[in-house]
Amino acid sequence: MSATRWVGPVTCGLVLAGALLVGSGALSGAVAGNAARADGLERLVAAPPRGDLSILQSNSPASLELRRQIGVEVERGWSDERILNGIAARYGTQILLEPPAGGLDTVLWAAPAVLAVGAAAALGTVAVRRRRRS
Repeated sequence: MSATRWVGPVTCGLVLAGALLVGSGALSGAVAGNAARADGLERLVAAPPRGDLSILQSNSPASLELRRQIGVEVERGWSDERILNGIAARYGTQILLEPPAGGLDTVLWAAPAVLAVGAAAALGTVAVRRRRRS
């Protein structure tokens, strides 16, 4: 076999691999990584004062200020935990869209799930007893 027979497929493979590498964002560096990290954090913080949207979804002045603050803290290299703890310290834990780990807040977030499981178990027990009677 001649070497020229493989030039076309090898060239196509290299071009495809290069396109996939560039398209994946692997070469975009820390700037894109910081932006993605900031977006992820912004999804975890409720927009004050209503709190029905995340600050990423809201364009209120308070949301814009929180987004700017998160961006600055991400650029400084602060950890996600430090950033979220700082926001919770200023606004209270109710501003976080995910429950904090530990304490009374965990109980309050878990209570609806526990009640739903208990109600399903009670309904299942009643259904089984009624079938046994008939």
